[in-house]
Amino acid sequence: MFEYLENVPLLTLLSALPSALRRDMKAHSLGREELTQADTIVSQTLRQIREQLNLLSPTARLPSEILSQCFENVLSCDLPECGELERLLEARTKATKRIAPIHPLITITHVCRRWRDIALDTPKLWACIDDETPTLMEVFLARSQNTSISIRTTMNDVSRIALVLSKHGSRMKLLNLTVEDQLASFIPPLLQFEAPLLECLAICSKTNSPPSFEDFTTLLFRKRELNLRALALVGLNPWLPGNCFPQLTHLKLSKFADHFLVEDNIPHLRQLLLSTPALQYLHIGKFGYGISINNVGDTIPLPALRALTFTESMFLPTLLLFAMLDLPKDVVVRLDTLKCVSASRSVPQFPIPSRELLSSLDCLEIVNELEELHLIARGPMSGLWIQARCVEGRWDEWLSHLTTFLPMPSIKKLHVSFMDSEVFIHLLPQFPHLMELVVLPRQEVLAGMIHGLKYAIQIVYETLARTDPIPVPQLQVLKIKARRTFSLALVETFVAMAKARHALGYPLHTVIIDVDPNEENEQRSKAAFLAAEPYIVKCLDLNSRIGTSCFVVDERWEDPEAERWWTLPDNERARF
Repeated sequence: MFEYLENVPLLTLLSALPSALRRDMKAHSLGREELTQADTIVSQTLRQIREQLNLLSPTARLPSEILSQCFENVLSCDLPECGELERLLEARTKATKRIAPIHPLITITHVCRRWRDIALDTPKLWACIDDETPTLMEVFLARSQNTSISIRTTMNDVSRIALVLSKHGSRMKLLNLTVEDQLASFIPPLLQFEAPLLECLAICSKTNSPPSFEDFTTLLFRKRELNLRALALVGLNPWLPGNCFPQLTHLKLSKFADHFLVEDNIPHLRQLLLSTPALQYLHIGKFGYGISINNVGDTIPLPALRALTFTESMFLPTLLLFAMLDLPKDVVVRLDTLKCVSASRSVPQFPIPSRELLSSLDCLEIVNELEELHLIARGPMSGLWIQARCVEGRWDEWLSHLTTFLPMPSIKKLHVSFMDSEVFIHLLPQFPHLMELVVLPRQEVLAGMIHGLKYAIQIVYETLARTDPIPVPQLQVLKIKARRTFSLALVETFVAMAKARHALGYPLHTVIIDVDPNEENEQRSKAAFLAAEPYIVKCLDLNSRIGTSCFVVDERWEDPEAERWWTLPDNERARF
């Protein structure tokens, strides 16, 4: 009944269609087939109308190349840049986040036919691929055509994954492979395809026990030398790739289970680091559980390194691995959230080889509160951060041997919390160029500890007054937080120290003592300290309030480039 409408011009059809429908519906009721045919004609007519309206819009005059670029920009707002797989390592917990940009692509391809055609003909829009939905993975692989691609996949079907990787490996730029159950041993033979464009490789094993490997250093991708720029290996101990990586800038090694590296594999780790001359960022997590390193051996030069980070690792193995590395002077080292069983048995008896780094540090802060140790040293372009918790004993012995392992002759500013007095006596002379000394007690001092604090301050004064030899001859600024510790005997010790240094030609220039805010004590303190003024070159200040810490967290400790290829999970981040 409606066949005569199909070839009528659009305007004529629009005017005739309503009257024709009314006439036919008055004449007799329409059946299902006729109504369906009418609905099809109306739908086609509306589609033609929308197409005509779209042609009149300003965007219709944009060239296809411009629209294609706009679509790519839309995706870049939803996804990281090509060099940033933001969710690269999150698949280890639960694969709830995909890297394939489904929602923005659905929006783009459902605007109009022209937008859909342009989007389907823009391979870069389909270059980020995951296997959360296998059907969509095949669609993305087909629509990405011959452009370089990024793939995140979970290896639960070895044969299927092997087929995908071997077929599309020649154009892969990034590969994130999560291994289920006990399939980790299949990784080396799986990665034996050609991958000339591959820049980032991340492999994560989710198994709770170390996988078994016949060969601990298998070559990947059929080549001795790979052009990778980023490599992340999680939970694959004891296997490490035996390739050379002349362009690698980012290396992450981590483990969820209780063991990260067996001792026999330390030489393989050494060889891996020796094969990365361009390495800039090295992040190691969960290191040293259940192993011991007995021989440091030859050092490993990393001349291009900008940041070395250890997290959630054992204290002594971390220090020993740190002692294997010869680092430049402008590097930032962060040994964070370390665990120490016994500090007294974790004392290295040799200096680390990174002399340029140690010589670049000019400010040192040491905070020792019960089982906690915080040591932060920094220079104009460098930094050393050690944060550790001890299970047994205290850190006194370790600190007394600090300069044996970490000699820092260029330190000019030293900030310490109250520690064992004997440690302070031995530690202070190790900084011959010290110009500023700040002594701070713990943040909260109990009434029963006041006597101990008074004794600690007295030791500070007596140590600075020594004459054979003068412990810190260049010292000019002394700051002490001495609240609730005022006594005339203590003030007399301070005056004697100032007088002795002045007589020997090493006077203090500025002294700031944070006395008890109690008005009566403050007045008595001023009167007692007045006797030291002739021996202080510039000023004696008893009113300034010294903060509990002089350390300022600056941008050197948080370098965005360190996570250019991945965002680390919260439990593996260095913590402030």
